[in-house]
Amino acid sequence: MKRPFAILTALALLVALLLPAMPAQAQGGNQWRINYYPNTNWMGAPAYTQYANLINFNWGAAPPGPNMPAANWTARMSSSAFFYAGVYRFTVLADDEIFLTIDGQTVVDTRGQGQSGKTFVVDYPMSQGNHIVQVDFRQYGGSAYIVVDWQIVKGTPPPGYIPAPPPTQPPGVPSAPSVQTKYGDYTPCIQQNKHQSECFQSDGAWDSPNLGSIQMEPQIQIWQNCEANTTKMFVTDPNTNPPTEKEFKCSKTEAGYFPN
Repeated sequence: MKRPFAILTALALLVALLLPAMPAQAQGGNQWRINYYPNTNWMGAPAYTQYANLINFNWGAAPPGPNMPAANWTARMSSSAFFYAGVYRFTVLADDEIFLTIDGQTVVDTRGQGQSGKTFVVDYPMSQGNHIVQVDFRQYGGSAYIVVDWQIVKGTPPPGYIPAPPPTQPPGVPSAPSVQTKYGDYTPCIQQNKHQSECFQSDGAWDSPNLGSIQMEPQIQIWQNCEANTTKMFVTDPNTNPPTEKEFKCSKTEAGYFPN
């Protein structure tokens, strides 16, 4: 009775080994290394590095991470992604500037073009295998956001392939990728989707909130600096008419808002 089961297990393992890895369809499965530079030309050592599974950021007017300014900065995002052979449609949206290359070849370049906030769609042929995708982003001032996505449009899609919709303008609810307050650095909680209490540090003042009161709060949904216990209306669905708004309350950590 054990031998047929062992044979089936071995065959399943062999099939798994022979199948190629799933491609980075709409950025699925590949990881990005993102280096941030406190200047506008990607010079010197990065001031901050993070890893992400998607390029879909909306920093607003806040710094993108620790040791970074809110204006006049750059980021370099790189990934080794697997593609099946075919033509892929790359869709990018950025404010201010973006420079997208694949294996060193230019796909989109808006540097110095004055085209912040414009969506670009480019069809690009890919051979099967891993390719180096690099995205250079430059921010001068004001609002900062970037979305990069792709999907196969010609060729043989892999089993289970689901095309992703093209990116749209950033949603009405801004959320910063990095927040620091007098009660600690909340960047790890943002990146790992953890409750704000796991990053809370008391400043020792007599009137500071305690850990127990922070733990009783709902988890922050909109990460940004704010004044404790104040409320604010945010657009949660810009596609309705009129846009749907909801009241949020600032956490005692001053790191963001949760639904009130």
